[in-house]
Amino acid sequence: MLLIKVIKILAIGIATLPICGCAIGAGIMFHGLLLALAKTPDCEEILFNTAMLAFAFIESFAFLLFICFFII
Repeated sequence: MLLIKVIKILAIGIATLPICGCAIGAGIMFHGLLLALAKTPDCEEILFNTAMLAFAFIESFAFLLFICFFII
């Protein structure tokens, strides 16, 4: 019984690692957005819409990981 609890805790700990990747990916994506806006401020609306779409994909992956937490 104790072994099962230990395995579940380790599985949840390992499953949190991709969430750190989501945070790093979002930071890199917004960094790229700021660089692109600094170089071409005329395309602000297009760049912002594309960045928000990319952010939605990154966050959807993070929400899927939370679902995995609850399954474990």
